Amino acid sequence: MDKLSYIAPAKTKPLRGKHFFLHSIQGKIIALLLLFMTLSLISSWFTVNYTTDTIMTGEKEKKLMAFASFLDKYLGDRSYDDILAEHGATDAPREEQIAVLNDTLKVITDEVAASAEGLGIGYYSRDLDAIITYGPSSEYQDTVGTPIAKDHPGRIVMETGRAAVKKGTMVRGDIMNAMLPIKRGGRVIGYIWANELTTKIEKDFDRITGGILLLTFIFYIISVFAAVILFRRTMRDISNIVKGVREMRYDLTKKLGGTGGDMGEVVDSINAMADGILKAEKEHEALVMAEAANKAQKDFLARMSHEIRTPMNGVIGMTILAKSAPTEEQRLEYIDKIQLSASLLLGIINDILDFSKIEAGKMQVENAPFHTARVIDTVRDIIKPKADEKDLDLVISVGESVPDAMKGDGMRLSQILLNLLGNAIKFTQEGSVTLSMWAEPDDGDRLRLHCSVRDTGIGMNEEQLSNILKPFAQADSSTARKFGGTGLGLSISKALTELMGGSLSIKSESGKGSEFSFFIVVERYDDDDEQEQVADSDAESQRYDGYDLLIVEDNEINRIIADTVFSELGFSVDLAEDGQQGVEAFTGKRYDLILMDIRMPVMDGFEATKEIRRMEKEREASGEGAAPVPIIAMTANAMQEDRELSLSSGMDAHIAKPINIGEVKSVLYDVLIRSR
Repeated sequence: MDKLSYIAPAKTKPLRGKHFFLHSIQGKIIALLLLFMTLSLISSWFTVNYTTDTIMTGEKEKKLMAFASFLDKYLGDRSYDDILAEHGATDAPREEQIAVLNDTLKVITDEVAASAEGLGIGYYSRDLDAIITYGPSSEYQDTVGTPIAKDHPGRIVMETGRAAVKKGTMVRGDIMNAMLPIKRGGRVIGYIWANELTTKIEKDFDRITGGILLLTFIFYIISVFAAVILFRRTMRDISNIVKGVREMRYDLTKKLGGTGGDMGEVVDSINAMADGILKAEKEHEALVMAEAANKAQKDFLARMSHEIRTPMNGVIGMTILAKSAPTEEQRLEYIDKIQLSASLLLGIINDILDFSKIEAGKMQVENAPFHTARVIDTVRDIIKPKADEKDLDLVISVGESVPDAMKGDGMRLSQILLNLLGNAIKFTQEGSVTLSMWAEPDDGDRLRLHCSVRDTGIGMNEEQLSNILKPFAQADSSTARKFGGTGLGLSISKALTELMGGSLSIKSESGKGSEFSFFIVVERYDDDDEQEQVADSDAESQRYDGYDLLIVEDNEINRIIADTVFSELGFSVDLAEDGQQGVEAFTGKRYDLILMDIRMPVMDGFEATKEIRRMEKEREASGEGAAPVPIIAMTANAMQEDRELSLSSGMDAHIAKPINIGEVKSVLYDVLIRSR
């Protein structure tokens, strides 16, 4: 066996025992964290200033405009002229009219002004061009009767008839002033204002932002302190991880040591990543080769059509020839070829079913006793005629380390060997095909069973090797045309070896042959097989004369086949064409066995079985019952879930079509003889 080879790690500079703080990874991380937190603090300061100013300004504008709106609503539908008329001052001098309006509106103005600190409220008359009120009047009474400046924003409000909020120096000083036009009788007769000193706004702004920034700064200090404490606790683990990763750079067999705290999860993740690098590379390759895989799949579908039609054509064509054969000898020769073509077709279908189960994650392997000699004999009996046809030497070598009996999946082992040997013979024109088998100890009672298939065939180049284990793939498209095949055998074999705890590898050189090697994990098994041999022999020779059998099958050809096969075993056979007829036959006669198809018209096999079991329970309850009749599913539904459904519906066993006589005899013996 070839030994694994390793690449020696390149020399690296030794790690220095001491670093300047900022030159170490710890120092860089802490410095970056502090820089980030400081930038966050500065950003927060600008954000708070901008946001607070924007929010406060908006809130102030809304509040001031609300005061102005309140004064406007206080007037109601009245205009200044209405108030003057009420007091008989319509034709009074200007100063007297201002005084009348001031006396009428000053009370409400002062009340509103007193509702908030620093608030200034007032009415203005456009006709009199004068301030009517300015509350609180105790502070601004001397402004009553004076006009506003020509560039005062209030004049724009009266001209445009649109409300406005302005900042600037006005009658009262530096203020924010909300101005609302007074519209009566279809014209603007003045405006109402509500203002607040900007010094008061700035004071509120400073108070709010100061509190927010103080809390932010306190949080910053706490965060810095917590970060330093945290990093002092974790930097040692980070240093260990960095050192370990540097060592793993050239040797992925090395693992990081355990660390304390939360960094343990990081260590576990890195170790897991190291273990999965090869798998990740394969997945990456699969992604890159997606287009090629799609093409291979399309080629596979075309190849499948050819592969299925070829043996099908053989079956149909040879059947036509057999019907018109002039002699019995020639007719038997045609029938042999029909059987060969049918076997090829069944092999293709089995490959497709196996691959679909593997893709769905439903492929299962057994762990049951099997005997090495039987596996080898079965493989030799199937493969040797193929080798003899091409005049190839078939060499089978089983080492002394291989035990006579083992526990595992002997059927799947045979399938892998048949796939590999079949491929070797297919691609070898002259020379030999050699199967070697040996074993070596694994853990406890387990063994690693190694198998190698070498040939002197056409071989493969490096590019072909990289694709050969992919589903639907063959070495190249000409391979499919020249040698045939589905391109699934090696993919299935690889999956089966992995399911049995092993792996499959290939060595090949173009023009010099190939070697396919695999191992699976099995268990030692030292039980005497004499009893099993006797049971197998009994099953093979058992006759069932005097047994009444009911076959429920909707397909006429399948009924004829089943009738013939089971009649030759001694059964007295009755036939039913669907589940309903099967139930009716059961009610009129006591059968020793029922063979039940699954998919049938009128009533399927599951329903018929449940109905029969129900009737048996009724008979048992009435005292007329006997032992339940064994029911065996005989169906083309060959998946594992189909077997489970058959058993769960009340059936005793499951036989897949096309029927295998050996399997039929074994199942019959188990159900009718061994279990009784």
